Amino acid sequence: MRYYKPLLWLSFLVAASLLTLSCDEQPNEDEPNFQENLSSFNSTITKLDSTLNLMDKLQQEVSKIEEDRAMGKITDEEALEKLNALENTLGRKIAKSSNFHPVKEMPGWALNLGLTEPTGMNFDQDFSEMTSEYNDTEGYNSMVMVYKGDYNTAMAQASKIAHKAGVPISQDYKDAMELSEKYGIEAIKGALYANFEIGADDNPKYNISISVDEDGSLTITATDRKKMIEALSNDYN
Repeated sequence: MRYYKPLLWLSFLVAASLLTLSCDEQPNEDEPNFQENLSSFNSTITKLDSTLNLMDKLQQEVSKIEEDRAMGKITDEEALEKLNALENTLGRKIAKSSNFHPVKEMPGWALNLGLTEPTGMNFDQDFSEMTSEYNDTEGYNSMVMVYKGDYNTAMAQASKIAHKAGVPISQDYKDAMELSEKYGIEAIKGALYANFEIGADDNPKYNISISVDEDGSLTITATDRKKMIEALSNDYN
């Protein structure tokens, strides 16, 4: 049974929103439009509170499904169907409410990295977002772009996009595949391409990953890691 990836990703989106809120939405008493800023700040706090409540509800629903699966009340396939249904209802509602930086198309800096959008798949704007180095309240380039389609199309498109951008298969994913073959474990579904390793000193300027989930979701991420760390450090100084 796979770890519930959408829940992990939604947690990241909410956490990113909270980090952004700490520097983007703080009211400034020195500005003449202080009352307007304060109103916006309070509105955002209320929105995040609602999102966190939805996250709690989602976690409860996921735990119930996992418990039923462990007790044999439902099969792995039924559990996966229920989890996917949660993603497309409650999960999507959370994604919409926590996405403060929506994106409509791949930004130019990402295209310059050699990245391209897949063909034959639908762009999922609810789960996609970006930041820009030209935005004073952000200070770095990053993007998450999610596409939906059938599994075989997602796998073929991920391979094509990764090859064009020069992004290799992730070493962790490669190791997992080798273990699966060596011990005759059920074949791992999906794919993960990445041009970086966590904790490595020689990672490139932009950390890029291209992943496919077993439900046919294709996710492309790219982050200027150094500038992101600098921006977040400045926020707390």
